[in-house]
Amino acid sequence: MLQKIAPILPAINISETNLFYKNKLKFTTQYYGSYLIVRKDNIEIHFFEWKDPLDFIASACYLFDNNIEDLYAKFCSLDMMMPAGNLKTNFRGKKEFCIVDNNGNELRFCEL
Repeated sequence: MLQKIAPILPAINISETNLFYKNKLKFTTQYYGSYLIVRKDNIEIHFFEWKDPLDFIASACYLFDNNIEDLYAKFCSLDMMMPAGNLKTNFRGKKEFCIVDNNGNELRFCEL
């Protein structure tokens, strides 16, 4: 039985990404030089260092939460929201919002 997924996203600078997730988003981090793992609650995101910043391509992932309004308020208090990141209802009728990390990767949060 599958239990967990951990997306692997690109990072332009692993050290800066480590600081962003640790200090800005309050995730716990494990920093391995050119590889990074960030954790919060039951989620885990891995990052690998992209070799050439001139051809960097940002990525995205969905993260699900059972109390999306509180999570949205928390990220608002961390000054993480951008105009396009406002809480809204998606095409499936679920509330969601998104933030963008220091690499341009989109983290999209959706209610279960």
